[in-house]
Amino acid sequence: MATILVVDDEEPIRSLLAMVFEDGGHRVLQASNGQQALDLLGRERADLVLSDVMMPLVDGIELCRRLKAAPSTAALPVILMSAASRWNSSDAGADALVAKPFMLDDVENLVQRLLPAAS
Repeated sequence: MATILVVDDEEPIRSLLAMVFEDGGHRVLQASNGQQALDLLGRERADLVLSDVMMPLVDGIELCRRLKAAPSTAALPVILMSAASRWNSSDAGADALVAKPFMLDDVENLVQRLLPAAS
């Protein structure tokens, strides 16, 4: 069972993704912005982070940069989600970028593909 951290300022999206991954047997942590995610990761271990890009306080790009810069989380797979087409996953060192709106199957497949590297 992997632990997935879902970070999005839109509660319905967090809840939907949490439900999908919990139904798949995973433990899901949730945060509504990048700062909450960083605080949570200071207390909890995650195997993968799935984060929106555009959020208040600390956005997904900055969250990813901080995670990839810290030795304790540098190998943590990060998937960014964005409705904006101007982002590139390499902008922050993310492992993948998912365009919003997304197909749940595509997100699930991507998460499953990246999880073995984290487990």
